[in-house]
Amino acid sequence: MQRKHVTRVPLGCMLCLLMLLAGCCFNMGSCAMRAKYQRTVQLSAPLSHGSTFAAQTNNGSITINGADVADCNLTATIVARAETEEDAKELAEKIKVTLEPLGNRLTARIERPTNLRNKSVSVSLDINVPNQTNLELLTQNGSVGITDITGQVNAATHNGKVTAEKVSGSAILNTYNGSIICTEISGDTQLRTHNGSVKVFYSKDSPSVCSISLTTYNGGIYFSAPPDLSAQVNASTHNGSINTDLPIQVSGKVSKSKLTGTIGTGQGKLHLETYNGSIRIR
Repeated sequence: MQRKHVTRVPLGCMLCLLMLLAGCCFNMGSCAMRAKYQRTVQLSAPLSHGSTFAAQTNNGSITINGADVADCNLTATIVARAETEEDAKELAEKIKVTLEPLGNRLTARIERPTNLRNKSVSVSLDINVPNQTNLELLTQNGSVGITDITGQVNAATHNGKVTAEKVSGSAILNTYNGSIICTEISGDTQLRTHNGSVKVFYSKDSPSVCSISLTTYNGGIYFSAPPDLSAQVNASTHNGSINTDLPIQVSGKVSKSKLTGTIGTGQGKLHLETYNGSIRIR
């Protein structure tokens, strides 16, 4: 009996020691980036109406505002974290942000060091462009916000919310962890998220015929249609309900979790899909 007791004590001590070491390693990793340094970069370049603006940042938000201008004005906010303020400042000053024109395309490029052990850096972009601009935006960890744009919009993030306000033209918006909210939009729309709700409010000036696809996995869908919407409707959910204020001529089997039918003359397309959440059409 005594030998069994002696065997268990070292094993218990070893487990405690491993847990303690793991906790220390975690805290040391956190403490290694206790210093912070921030700087901003302001850039400007000509951008004619109807051109394309592209931007990509790994960690940081992207905010785009359309205005009655003939150029692009960009403010990059660089935040570096390291063990000391000197190291954080050195890292922040190594980040290079440029605006590179090529034909009718203007690209914001960010160059950063690849070896960031016990260091981190984020670059957030705040940009003003002409109202009539096509957008190609990509970030990994950060939100995307778009306002007052007429053109083709393609924007994506992995962890962050996506918002679009007063966007006219086709819009493709994607995120993985975050909600998507569109207000006063018009035109064809394709929105997709995995964990988050999707809310869409079409403007009163929207065309009645559009191709609209709203998809999420964990979250509800709220859709406010353009006036006199004409579309083939396909709405489905697994855990939730479907409610509509619009007159839909139902086709096929009637179900609380699936709805197919026609609004108006059925010229456009309306696809609404979620797995865990309810759908509201109005």
